[in-house]
Amino acid sequence: MDDAGAGRARRLTWRGVALVGGWLALAALAVPVAVRLTGWERGPLAYVVPLVPWVVLAALVPLALALLTRVWALAGAAVAIAVLCAAWTAPLFTSAAASGDATLTVATANLLTGQGDAEVVVAMVRDHDVDVLSLQELTPGAADALIAAGLEDLLPHAAALPDAIWSGTGLWSRYPITGWEGLDDYTFRQVLAQVELPSGSTTVLAIHPAAPQLLVHRAWSEETRRLTDVLDAVEGPVIAAGDLNLVRDHRAFRELESRGYVDAADEAGAGLVSTFPQDRTPPTLVALDHVVTRDLPLAAVDVDTVVVPGSDHRALVVRYASR
Repeated sequence: MDDAGAGRARRLTWRGVALVGGWLALAALAVPVAVRLTGWERGPLAYVVPLVPWVVLAALVPLALALLTRVWALAGAAVAIAVLCAAWTAPLFTSAAASGDATLTVATANLLTGQGDAEVVVAMVRDHDVDVLSLQELTPGAADALIAAGLEDLLPHAAALPDAIWSGTGLWSRYPITGWEGLDDYTFRQVLAQVELPSGSTTVLAIHPAAPQLLVHRAWSEETRRLTDVLDAVEGPVIAAGDLNLVRDHRAFRELESRGYVDAADEAGAGLVSTFPQDRTPPTLVALDHVVTRDLPLAAVDVDTVVVPGSDHRALVVRYASR
């Protein structure tokens, strides 16, 4: 074979490799898209749903390979997948909410079996003028450390159910808590309280449903369904804050939105506010921690995260203003 023939052979070989790589990359990206479309989240599929917003960027790989090989069917499919995921994610970057001075600030933090730094949590409350704080994986030792660091000097009203291992949950408020209860038969504790906010009496929940497991999601599915029913039954203004173990693209979260609940990041147009995992991957990748509201006479105007040393979640801080 002459040099020209050898060159053509090499080009054909590299073109074939690029083409196969492009189709394989597209097939991989189609998995979270298909799960999002169908809501079929069995087994490991529940773990791929949070990748949906990242598909928009990842689709550049098969698109580039398609352009390199001039395979327009591959290019069209890559663009279609990217556009669909962008359409699902775009509401996070648009806001019709009110803008103005914050009148209420709500924060939530998962303390990772009580290991989250109490001093940092209290500093967050102080620096961000937090009015309502939801804490998950609250242990008795963590509760004592928080109080010793001055939490109840800032938020004097509490409804807390600490647990010696990892299932504890607590709610602290600047404003009076007129009544509260713990919800039974969940993996983690759930707190439902009535709080006298300046905007009026409001039901506030500190919630933490079970996480999905690699193969079986019985507790995750059952607890998210039951908590959705609990939230749906609440009358009047309601705020729910916590580690929901859900992203916006999970079927259960979309079901919650169908009941009239609004996610703070969505309402504020804050974009993809990722909170997990902290210190396990170079960036945080997914938004598992949320503040959702219904019939609240306030709108989310700003969403921020705070690193809490010792925890694998970032804390979430949401500021609300009058509509």
